[in-house]
Amino acid sequence: MLKNILGTALLGFIILIVSIFALFINEHSYVNSIKIANFAEKNTINADANNFNPKNENKLIHLTGNVYSQEVLSDTIVNIPNAIALFRDTEIYQWEEVRKHHDDNKISYTYRKTWSKNLINSDNFESSAYKNPKKIKYPPKKIYAKNINIGKFYLSENIINNINTINKITQLPYNKKFKIYNGFYFTGKDYDTPQIGDQKLLYSYIPSGIRISIIAKQSGNHIEKMDSKYGNFAIIMNGDKNLKTMLYDYKQETSNNTWLIRGIGLLFMFLGLNFIIQPIVNLGNKIPILGELTQMAAFISTIIITIALGVFSISLAWLLYRPDIAIPLIIISILTIISLKKKKKVIIR
Repeated sequence: MLKNILGTALLGFIILIVSIFALFINEHSYVNSIKIANFAEKNTINADANNFNPKNENKLIHLTGNVYSQEVLSDTIVNIPNAIALFRDTEIYQWEEVRKHHDDNKISYTYRKTWSKNLINSDNFESSAYKNPKKIKYPPKKIYAKNINIGKFYLSENIINNINTINKITQLPYNKKFKIYNGFYFTGKDYDTPQIGDQKLLYSYIPSGIRISIIAKQSGNHIEKMDSKYGNFAIIMNGDKNLKTMLYDYKQETSNNTWLIRGIGLLFMFLGLNFIIQPIVNLGNKIPILGELTQMAAFISTIIITIALGVFSISLAWLLYRPDIAIPLIIISILTIISLKKKKKVIIR
């Protein structure tokens, strides 16, 4: 009994610590993104992609235009003419070990076949009867064209990596080495009865001629990431967008992603605290009325502590950027947790 309580509490503590770090890192990244947006707003020069201006050397510029490539990209299996990038994704059929924990603290192992993008190391399996391949015969690949231009400028590879207009190749050319099923190559004999080690090869590409908007640094006749005290950055978006719209969309997208991580982080923080508190609460469940009151008090306390601790973790990241907001929130969070401790002592007495 005691062992289970300690195990659950330890798991809860680990989840709690991870959630605190996740919230802080997420918020720190958000603060940095705001600084980048403010930096870009103050320092970006609107430029014409078809008019190279040496005066903009090493400065942050805003461009819109069509991106072109004359190259044929190939992984020796598929050839794509006039492409900016070619991507090969793979899945491999393998054994997967499933562990099941039973009430008597025993663990049972079962094995099933599954498609996975990554190699599963069968050396760690409980049973040595199930073996997976050590290597992927056709690994994933990302191939980028070397000379990609927007007007009179060429894009560096770290800019191209941020273009997300990706089209799937659904009509694959005939290849005698593979069978074609629903837009992917299959390396085995029969897709309905695949064997361990069989692979699926899925292809996509970035087409030439797409229109994008960029905020990045002019370096000679190349466009590359800007070096700043907030990190190296470039902002790339699809379509025609002026500077103001790009920065607004950038802030909005960053904010949406931040709120998503905040929600997930707070949820895990609540679960971690619940794992820590719940085993103690369960000790009071033997007395019916006391048990119900304890459960309710613990649930409410866990929610309050989650909010207070979450706000504390988030506010730490804002401390240097907006101390006028962060410091009061940190103080309120600490006072809230202290007040809960005092109430807990009063209840115990």
